[in-house]
Amino acid sequence: MINPMDSIRYKNVVSKRYQVYYRDLDSVIEEFVTEIVEQEGTLKGPLFYSLNNIPLDEIMQIELFMPIEEDDMALLDGQYFHSYFSVEDMISLCLFDEFETKTEIAYRALIDYIEEQQLKQITPIFHVVSGDETLQYMFIKIGVTID
Repeated sequence: MINPMDSIRYKNVVSKRYQVYYRDLDSVIEEFVTEIVEQEGTLKGPLFYSLNNIPLDEIMQIELFMPIEEDDMALLDGQYFHSYFSVEDMISLCLFDEFETKTEIAYRALIDYIEEQQLKQITPIFHVVSGDETLQYMFIKIGVTID
C-alpha cells in the first residue's frame, strides 16, 4: 500500500557519494559505516541512500546517508555533513523481504501512482533501511509535487 504523505527528516547526517556495481552495494555500505565508526562517529541510523541514476548498465550512482549522535565530525575526503537533512512531500512503499526482487516492483508501483495522480517526481528514489537482525524492512520513497 502506498503512503501518500511521507518524508525524510534527520539531524546530524554524514553522507558520501559512490558509483558502484549493484552487486557490490552491501560491501560499499559496510565500508561507509566502518569509516564513520573509525572516525568516532556514533551511529544513530537508520542508514538510507538515494539512487541518482537509472542503472541500465548495472552501475549505480548513489549517495549513502547515516545519521549520527555527534553535532559535528571530522570528515574524510568525499564525505559531507548535514546538520539537518529533510525531504518533504514524499510517497512511499515498505518492503519486508526479497528486496532485490521486490524493489523493481515497488519502483513500478510508485511510478504508476505518480502518473495516475498526475504528480511529478522531484527527487531521486530514496531507500531507507530499517529493522534488526530478526526482521529487516526497507522504505522506498520518492519526493513529488503536483504536476
